[in-house]
Parts: sequence; structure tokens; C-alpha cells
Amino acid sequence: MRTDPPSGVMGATPWHLAGDQRPIQQIMKTIVTQYSFIESFRACGRENQFSYPALCALFAHLERWEEDTDTELELDPIAICCEWAEYPSALAAAKEYGFKEVCGNDTDCEPEALEWLRDHTQVVEFDGGVVIQLF
Repeated sequence: MRTDPPSGVMGATPWHLAGDQRPIQQIMKTIVTQYSFIESFRACGRENQFSYPALCALFAHLERWEEDTDTELELDPIAICCEWAEYPSALAAAKEYGFKEVCGNDTDCEPEALEWLRDHTQVVEFDGGVVIQLF
């Protein structure tokens, strides 16, 4: 078994050559599927934080973000729970952040509320509501 880091890791000297008695910390990655993403919330006691459709939409959003930015994200359900929230509508979310209705009744304001939210944060729409990144 190799104890040195794979080639391409800059600045790392194998522990046995550096006179140290412990191996260098190495990271093993796991591919996260939609199922394992959702299960990770249950495993840490956060299964009621988001609805199933919201978690599916959030997973798709985060996966797209990884692909678009060529950046790998680390799965941390607790951090996601602290940074994102689910609302039954864009209007409900926007009102919580000070959106002022100027369009009449609540149903007419949904498109304006959604646009207002998008100007302030990331919004993930799904059938049944929205998930927003808290701001």
C-alpha cells in the first residue's frame, strides 16, 4: 500500500522520507447520488428540514452549479440547512426579506416576488415552492 500522496500533489514529501512516523492526510471522495444526498439529511437528523421535492430540486441545482463552475462541492447537510430555506412560494420568501407588494393580491405578485428574489440571491424553483439561499 502506498503511503505517499499521488503524483501531482505539490509540496508533499512522503512521511517516511521526511522522518515523520505518520502518513500524510489523504482524501477519498465519494460520488453523491440524489438518493445519498437525500439520505444524508436523514442520517444527521435533518429529514424534516426540506420536502422531498425541494431536496431533489436542490440536488439538481447544486449538481448543475458544480458542472457550470467546474468546482467540486463537499456534501455538508448541516451547512446546507443553515444556508438554504424552503418556502411554499416566492412571495412567502420575499415577504420575509422585506419585499413590498405593489401588484395587488398575492397571486398577482408571485412573478414580481420571484424576480426580486433572483436579484438578491439564488432561487431554486420546484413544483410546490422555492428553495432560496439565505441572505
